[in-house]
Amino acid sequence: MRRVSLDRFYAGILALLLWVAVPAWAAPVAPVSRLAVAEQQVLDEDASLEQLSAHLDQIRQGVTANANDDLLAQLRQSALQVQRQADVLATQRAADVERLDDQLKVFGPVQPDEAESLTRQRQQLSDEKNTVLAEQKEAAELTQSARDLSTQIVNLRRSLFNSQITSRAASPLSPAFWSSLIRPTDEDVARLSELRREASAALSSALGAEHRWWFLTALVAAVLVWTLVRRVLERLLADAMVRWLPEGRLRRSALALSVSLATLGTIAGSVSLVRLGLESTAELGSDIASLTNHVLALVVLSAFISGLGRAMLMLQRPSWRLPAIPDEVASALGWFPKALALVLMVLLTQERINSVIGTSLALTLATNGVIALVVSLLFVAALVRYRRTLRKHELERPGGLAGLIPFVIVVWVGLILLTLLAGYLTLSYFLTAKLLWVSMVITCAYLLVTFFGDLCETLLSPRQPGGLALASALGLQQRHQAQASTILAGIGRTLLLFGAALLIFMPSGTSPGELLLSLADWDGSGGKVLGNLNIVPQDILVAVAMFIGGWFAIRVVKRWLSERLLPETDMDAGMRASLVTLVGYLGFIFLAMLVMSTLHINLTSLTWVVSALSVGIGFGLQQIVQNFISGLILLTERPVKVGDWVSLAGVEGDIRRINVRATEIQMSDRSTVIVPNSQFISQNVRNVTMANALGVVGITLTLPLETDASRVREVLLAAYKEHDNILDAPASSVSFKDLTASGMVIGVSGYVGSPRQVSSTRSDLLFTILGRLRDEGIALSSPQSMVLLQESGRPGEPA
Repeated sequence: MRRVSLDRFYAGILALLLWVAVPAWAAPVAPVSRLAVAEQQVLDEDASLEQLSAHLDQIRQGVTANANDDLLAQLRQSALQVQRQADVLATQRAADVERLDDQLKVFGPVQPDEAESLTRQRQQLSDEKNTVLAEQKEAAELTQSARDLSTQIVNLRRSLFNSQITSRAASPLSPAFWSSLIRPTDEDVARLSELRREASAALSSALGAEHRWWFLTALVAAVLVWTLVRRVLERLLADAMVRWLPEGRLRRSALALSVSLATLGTIAGSVSLVRLGLESTAELGSDIASLTNHVLALVVLSAFISGLGRAMLMLQRPSWRLPAIPDEVASALGWFPKALALVLMVLLTQERINSVIGTSLALTLATNGVIALVVSLLFVAALVRYRRTLRKHELERPGGLAGLIPFVIVVWVGLILLTLLAGYLTLSYFLTAKLLWVSMVITCAYLLVTFFGDLCETLLSPRQPGGLALASALGLQQRHQAQASTILAGIGRTLLLFGAALLIFMPSGTSPGELLLSLADWDGSGGKVLGNLNIVPQDILVAVAMFIGGWFAIRVVKRWLSERLLPETDMDAGMRASLVTLVGYLGFIFLAMLVMSTLHINLTSLTWVVSALSVGIGFGLQQIVQNFISGLILLTERPVKVGDWVSLAGVEGDIRRINVRATEIQMSDRSTVIVPNSQFISQNVRNVTMANALGVVGITLTLPLETDASRVREVLLAAYKEHDNILDAPASSVSFKDLTASGMVIGVSGYVGSPRQVSSTRSDLLFTILGRLRDEGIALSSPQSMVLLQESGRPGEPA
């Protein structure tokens, strides 16, 4: 019952908005145009160069400083259309020139005695070629002119935006702010009355005897699609997820994405039905047609916001909720998406009315201030409800990025309120719009990234039933399958996040459609050539933001390589560490190039820096450059790698890290020695563990001559064979090394898996061997020494 009442409430609000915008008591006016007719003249696809040039002149005349942002956006779209059609004509003319060249090649050069008809045909082809070349040149010039005009419009929109955003007006704390809303000027009232008369005429034509039933049928069908069809579609999608998708995260992410798309699709269908009903029945004026387009777009936007909120909170199926939101928090915030959608629907409709009829600046700024104030208060209420819920149920605050989101929203909303109370209404409105836009983009990116990762994990991972079935069908190895899953998921997520970043940092005065058109028209040439060093404060801020974002992206890529992708390969730890280091260096080089490009720094501007560096290298930087080049050689040729046990000039230990300038070696006492990389290139280095070298455990014993050598041999081999670290192959061996005056020298040797095991294994074997020899009664030879004593003579004898 509650859902039905809410749907009826939203339908009543929509009907109330239509009633306010279209009063029945206004006087009718003559019909002007239909909804499908654009305000600007639409060019034909086969328009000539003269028509394109004339249309471009009309667009150029409309580009003035007094034009508002909506008109400038329409003019830019028209300029882009001229640019595309002129480019198509230039391409066609280039093909015609090639065709005429081929025909002229058939005729060949002029012959002295050729027929007059051949000469006449060659002359006709030459004249036609010259005409086509002139048209091609004219089309290219027209393309460049349209491109320049589009750039000029963009710069004008940005300057208009910058001038508006820094202007100060009456704040909501002053009566002047509210008086412009309560008591609009006579000119604004007259314009609103004119809009009501146009709306009344449209409504009268739609409710006429000829079109009444068709219009009402379209409205009823739109309401049914919005309510009943959406609910049935969501239920069918949930049943399909349970039936067709395996258990796991893919069900939840697919259902969340499906709920968002179902909400967007049904409301888009409802809007299409309303639009069809209006186009078929109503006779709309230019202002009411533009307003109707904007209102229908706002309906789609509001429904999409509500759908995103429902998909993220998932109140109907808490166990299927995609983000880690507690049930108490989700229930406490369930009202927020619907309230936000409804407020935006109402307030932005009024803002669109002001834009369409061109109200006074005071009324426009006051409307923008009201929108910023109401939306900010909604976010404040949501934050307060969130904090109270955490305290009431003693819930822990989320960590990581999820815990940072409330803090960012608090700072952002606080900044909006401060600018609003200070009187910077346009700036507060811009920050409010950015807050809504960034929230939508981040939410959509989260849904898409999660769904794509879960899809790759389910279909390609060898740990899932779908991945096992795919591997058995295609004959793939699990290792290659895991690598493909990781790479595909990483590439898809990177592209999605890159697109989200483009939309978030979209320049002011640019719509998403214009951004996509700009990307489609980009040919990689770079447009303008960078000049000499020319740095402005705005470029510095953009460069700093790009550097911070790029540094964070490089860290994320390195972590993804070291933790996700490279462990799925056959690379050893040293190779993985070297590859991650190289990727980091290449990323920083690319980031430095981007930052210099943002600062408009040309390489020719750095000639004095290169000259200074060359002099410095000649005197004091030779060792630094030598170590840098040596570090690159170590990372590419890999004579030593991370994890190797090396001995160099009295330094012996494990390599822990290879940097650009020096290598860190950890000694046996856990101390670290910093060795310049050039020493690894110019000196002899002993790599104990290179190529998976085995360790040799050797023990030499000196025994008395009467010892049973065969028994000693059996004791030694038994001790080596019983030790866990001694390898069976190569087999251990006992050798009779020497026979001396001190006794016989017997040596035993065996192999272990790594040289690092030699010391501990030899110590264990010595304890074991000495104990067993003692048990067998076999003693080791003790060192013998000879002492010469001189006896004194007998008494009476001469010395």
